[in-house]
Amino acid sequence: MAFSENIELRNTTDDMVVIPSGKFKMGCNRFGLMHGAPEHLVYLNQFMIDRFEVTNKRFEEIIPDHKLRRSKLSSCDECPVTNVSWYEAVDYCYLTGKTLPTEAQWEKSAGNGDGCAFPWGYDFDPIGSEGRGGLDMKDKSVPVGSYPPNMYGVYDMGGNVWEWVSDWMASGYPVSQKTIDPKGPSSGIMKVRRGGAYSDNIIAMATGYRDWSHPSSRFFSDIGFRCTINVKGEFSNGLTTQD
Repeated sequence: MAFSENIELRNTTDDMVVIPSGKFKMGCNRFGLMHGAPEHLVYLNQFMIDRFEVTNKRFEEIIPDHKLRRSKLSSCDECPVTNVSWYEAVDYCYLTGKTLPTEAQWEKSAGNGDGCAFPWGYDFDPIGSEGRGGLDMKDKSVPVGSYPPNMYGVYDMGGNVWEWVSDWMASGYPVSQKTIDPKGPSSGIMKVRRGGAYSDNIIAMATGYRDWSHPSSRFFSDIGFRCTINVKGEFSNGLTTQD
């Protein structure tokens, strides 16, 4: 993998949004154990997340050889970068001083605390231009920020392209384990992806819906990512046995 020496200088936190600390309900029971159940309370400390999905232009400032394999279905400079493995997403975030979001961080950033809802609410109006999903694989992604932001000011959390997160995939959530800043299973075979895509069913755009792919998968035209920064110096035992 070649790295660029001509990286445009910018502040690490440019185009990032602060997500405040607190509890939220994660998951959606009606999606079943493989795709969203069980619903459970999670406490997250404050963190920052990219306002937009990483674009081809931004990614290629760090890893320029990606220009040779841009997807024809997400090819513009400001389109979300695709045809990237989970490992390449991790590398990019690391080289820019960030990390991939955990599954819990991604879901809190996406919605209002109800994983059965979309980032904008409970209904999907294909004419209302709220998100890009439910189309055929022959369709394409659109430039990031083409649809309105959610309540946190984050764009494209429902549709456009799937987004890699850091967690390994497991059936259900290990809710009997850590409920403060959870990071998912310690090992696995598949990595979780979130948010749905232009090429998938509309229900996949719900904030609590989860799917998965092999982390070495490199040629999906509908999987991208965004990065996070964990904010140090804050901790809370926001969940108790009574919650």
